[in-house]
Amino acid sequence: MRQAPTLKPLPPLRRRFWLTGTRAWLVGLGLIGVLLSGLIARDTVFAQPAAATIRTAAADRGSVTSVVSGTGSLLPVGRMNVNFKQTGVLTEVDVKVGDKVTAGQVLARIDSSTQQAALAQAQASLASAQANLQATQSPLTGAQVAQLQHQVSNAQQNYNDTVASVNATNQADAATVASDQAKVNSDCGIDPASVACSQARAQLANDQSKQHMDAISGQSRINSASQQITSSRDNLAVQTQVKPNALASGQAQVAAAQAQVAAAQVSLNQATLIAPTSGVVISITGVPGETAGGGTAQAPGSLAPQPSTSGSGGSSGFMVIDDTSSFVAVMPFAETDSARLAANQTVAFTFDAIPNLTISGHVLSISPSATVVSNVVDYYVSFILNRTDPRLREGMTANASVTVANADNAVRVPNAAVRTTGGTSMVTVLSKGQQVPTEVITGVVGDTYTEIKAGLNEGDIVVLPTIRTSAGTTTNGNSLVRGGGGGFGGGGVVRGGGG
Repeated sequence: MRQAPTLKPLPPLRRRFWLTGTRAWLVGLGLIGVLLSGLIARDTVFAQPAAATIRTAAADRGSVTSVVSGTGSLLPVGRMNVNFKQTGVLTEVDVKVGDKVTAGQVLARIDSSTQQAALAQAQASLASAQANLQATQSPLTGAQVAQLQHQVSNAQQNYNDTVASVNATNQADAATVASDQAKVNSDCGIDPASVACSQARAQLANDQSKQHMDAISGQSRINSASQQITSSRDNLAVQTQVKPNALASGQAQVAAAQAQVAAAQVSLNQATLIAPTSGVVISITGVPGETAGGGTAQAPGSLAPQPSTSGSGGSSGFMVIDDTSSFVAVMPFAETDSARLAANQTVAFTFDAIPNLTISGHVLSISPSATVVSNVVDYYVSFILNRTDPRLREGMTANASVTVANADNAVRVPNAAVRTTGGTSMVTVLSKGQQVPTEVITGVVGDTYTEIKAGLNEGDIVVLPTIRTSAGTTTNGNSLVRGGGGGFGGGGVVRGGGG
């Protein structure tokens, strides 16, 4: 009996996982590619044609502002080169770089011994000239004048006494002659040839001669007394009268001496350096013991050369002071922008170093000459800040927005709605579903809006440039109107703000 053969068990089956590793990644990427191709085909080959859309905006009423912007640096409102007017040896320096000083404060001094001696000499010359003038104005002392006045009084009294004496003599002579005449009349009336008559006549003749001689003598005495009065009065006048030439000479000498004193005082004052304005000391040249001075001080308010960073030298003055009570901003503007700028236009400043700080100001001046760099023509414009801030520093970057034109309560449309050809401005008005080209007169053109002076009314719907989008969509919140169809109203693309 044959033995049945022994069956060997089959080997176990091996499962082969071919979607593993790199193959799985490749298959995945292929599926993604197929999916993307399908989406692209749907949006291109099988997509419906895109509908042309019309953007609209309503003409509204508001402000339109035109602004020109620029960037520059802050400078102090004034810089002064302060120097001694005369040369001398420094004896003291009372401030240091970085100190704040006020107008009138002493900054430094030079040796003033020479100036003090010159002042003393000038004062002595003035005293001498004043004494000479006083002598010219009052040539006699009070006692001498009183003596001359007493002589006038004596002469007047002598005259009065002489007149009284002469009058008494004349009266006595007249009485004697009258008595003699009566005796003649009496004696000669009886017997004109008598001895008594002859004697009476002789006595009368004698007394009449005496009366005549006394009258002559008395008048002479009166005349002499009168002459004494005149002489004494003339003497008083001559002795006390100021001579015009001598007075003028004395006054001129005093004036010259006073001028010398004033000049010497100024020279002495110039030995002390005084702060002409308030500000901050940014440069000092020299230390005590060195020679300083002999220059001129630059006028307040002008911009001086930049000092050296070392704080010693680099300027024409002994000391440089910045007036930081205010700042000016200086910045270049392109020629087209500078042509729109004018003095006193308002400006708003912002500063890179100080966020959220805005300061108003105005245009101070525009340079009459251009600055050309790489064929670019710029004009530098200076602005004044209406106020300052303790955080502001010289050299900080300042951004200026200058309002060059402004219209309030104006009919306005977005800038994109206006097109200008050959000097004629046009807008497209959407009326009853139809686009009607309309000529308008524009005014101020801002960054966003344009003022319409004529041709449009508030509420009119204007068409903005067309944007191609997918059918039935709305972009950026704008109202869309399908071409050829009715509109959804006129409220599209209106941005806030005044343009």
